[in-house]
Amino acid sequence: ILEEDAVVEKVYDIKERSADIYEHSLTICTIATLVALKLGLAQKDVYDISVSSLLHDLGLRYMTISYQNQNIDSLSHVEQSEYMKHPVYGYSAVKTENWISSTGKSIILFHHERIDGSGYPLKAKEIPYEAAIVGVCDAFDEMICGIGYRREKVYQAVEYLKAYRG
Repeated sequence: ILEEDAVVEKVYDIKERSADIYEHSLTICTIATLVALKLGLAQKDVYDISVSSLLHDLGLRYMTISYQNQNIDSLSHVEQSEYMKHPVYGYSAVKTENWISSTGKSIILFHHERIDGSGYPLKAKEIPYEAAIVGVCDAFDEMICGIGYRREKVYQAVEYLKAYRG
């Protein structure tokens, strides 16, 4: 995936703006790629998951609010609304690009959606399978890194995922 110049450019842009988001993005790429491989997905799907998970939080670079090491529920209504737009900002940054597939673009847009409609930004109940994979990996790492959540211990994040599996 790093042979694609546009991917490398976006990744370095993330790194320049936030070392924490850069590290988070690399972690999500690693975990989501391993999950996709473990699930036996086709090479194209693994590639789409890898690229888009690396760029899933691209929209955070447009944020002007502080969101790290905080639960987004503790932010003001205005700050929550702004934070919840980052998947749209990320999608908007790549929507006209040809180097990323439509599946990859959807993963960026839907990575915070939940099948019960409780996610954001669209409150969608039908989300691409690939986006669900990235979403679970993202939720786990956000909890242990303190991105949009109060930082939790690994065992607490695992328990959360077990409690809300499915």
